[in-house]
Amino acid sequence: MLSIHMRTSFIVSLIGLLFLNVACYNQRPKIQSSTYKEAADPEAKNELEWKATGRGLHLSYGSKNLKYPKGKVPTLAVIKDEHINVWKGERVSLQAILWSAFNVEQIETEWDDIISLEGDTIPSDVIQTRFVRYVMSDVGFIKPDANNISQRDSCIIADPLDELKCMDLEAKTVRPLWVTIKIPDNIKAGLYTTALKVYSKSNPPQELRLTLNVLEQKLPQSINWSFQTHMYLNPLVIAHWHNANPWSDQHFAELEPYQNLMRLAGQKSITTNMFCHETYLSLQKAFDAQLIKWTKNKNGKITGDYSIFDKWIKQSEELVSSKQIDCYTIFPKMSNVFVYYDEKLQSVKSKEVDIDEDKSLINDCLKDLNNHLELKGWFERVVVVIGEGEIDDVTKVKQIIQAVNAEFKLELVANKWSSGLLEDVYAADVALQYSNLKEWFKLRHRQGKETSYHITSNTEYPNLFIHSPSAESTWFSWYAAAQGIDGIHIMNFNNWDNKVLIDARIEKQSSGSSHLIYPNARSSVRYERLIEGIQDYEKIKILRGNFLTDDKDKAKVELIDEILSDFVIDRLPRESASQMVQNGQEIINQLSSN
Repeated sequence: MLSIHMRTSFIVSLIGLLFLNVACYNQRPKIQSSTYKEAADPEAKNELEWKATGRGLHLSYGSKNLKYPKGKVPTLAVIKDEHINVWKGERVSLQAILWSAFNVEQIETEWDDIISLEGDTIPSDVIQTRFVRYVMSDVGFIKPDANNISQRDSCIIADPLDELKCMDLEAKTVRPLWVTIKIPDNIKAGLYTTALKVYSKSNPPQELRLTLNVLEQKLPQSINWSFQTHMYLNPLVIAHWHNANPWSDQHFAELEPYQNLMRLAGQKSITTNMFCHETYLSLQKAFDAQLIKWTKNKNGKITGDYSIFDKWIKQSEELVSSKQIDCYTIFPKMSNVFVYYDEKLQSVKSKEVDIDEDKSLINDCLKDLNNHLELKGWFERVVVVIGEGEIDDVTKVKQIIQAVNAEFKLELVANKWSSGLLEDVYAADVALQYSNLKEWFKLRHRQGKETSYHITSNTEYPNLFIHSPSAESTWFSWYAAAQGIDGIHIMNFNNWDNKVLIDARIEKQSSGSSHLIYPNARSSVRYERLIEGIQDYEKIKILRGNFLTDDKDKAKVELIDEILSDFVIDRLPRESASQMVQNGQEIINQLSSN
């Protein structure tokens, strides 16, 4: 039996050892990493479940198909090891989950270098780890006649991705980590390993291990992808957020990270506007914000100053590496305002454009634009876009444009079906409910015409809403591959308001309808999964092309076609998008390894 003195010494030594361990955890230098405060979680916590988790910080791999609730203990078996197949040049994502019943200070992440079995090393800087943030959102689909925002069922949902040096974890909460790895395209195939270390104050380090099976297959750079990604970037929203004067040097500098983000999805066009659509601006600010500054001369002639227009195109083609210039002309369902300098009155004036009454005005502007494009040698690169609207209105605008120059390439956003209206247009953006027209899509493709599906807020599923299942963002590209669709058209890439990081709810539309990314060029879970699907589209095309050259691979082509036949809208949501995508990706991995 131990004496009282020996027992006391043992306890003191044990306490000393514990303090020594805690001191070791705290040896990492304190980091200042400021960020914004998220919206309060309206959901009540289950205190018993959190108590059962015990002390300390918990870490596990999670599923990227799940948007883990912030205040609910994750119901998962702890997974510390992950093994994934990847192509050279691929951008691959995983999700890990942190949770604790107690406050945890200064969580930091650090990856080891990626090392092959032969000793080849890939620096860890190809790995990006971002904290997944929570934003107030609608629980489900919002119809145009929905109640006011305050009367809706709302919750906080994981979506924005924040690249921070460290972050604190509040007691009884979850914090997902979004891990993205850009696989170099010049490495040897084979097995590579790395590990994630997660440090925090007063907690022992946590570790996750990862094995990458790099296959021989290679994915081209995004600039060379065949998938046609067309997203409408609103530069003025970015100027407003960053408090920059439109088209100033500061504004152009602020735009670069957003354009780099678009490049990750293979953006294929530069967004320009002929008229002003920002009706909330004052008259002078609207004039200053225009890409084309119109002047009504004393003789009544309309001319444009294209200096900003040209500068914008030059920067965009360097950053996005895009050749196509999308010039949006008339949005029949929106306000189209002609803001101009009246030389006779020596003042800025405006006029809301009426399609019937202002044909000559639209005609004059188009003629001046046409002359400038030909002078710059850009005419062949320009696609003139008509926004969605009633068929009669779209037809009228189409006729005005073709009367100016029948050689203009036209793009129509068609949410109402009219095969005659779309028959001779270069690019057709069709709503999903009209996109099951496989033979028509194939015919257009053979004719050198482009067909994309247009994402709208009126479609409950599949969609890119914040509440939408994560895999639906990936599902789109599989559906495109199945139907023979060339790409995707997204009007609302960044049309956010000042509170979007805290509260993403908007009037009469589902949360996320107005934006796919967040301020300060923050990506989102939805955007990363969209990129994942586009990469799958490219893989399918590459594999199919390889197998078609050899008769003995006919069965492999049939296997691809068989899995693609599962991607039918009517199967959603009865069958989950995540299961369909997972089945498809397993086939890709199987065929890529052979």
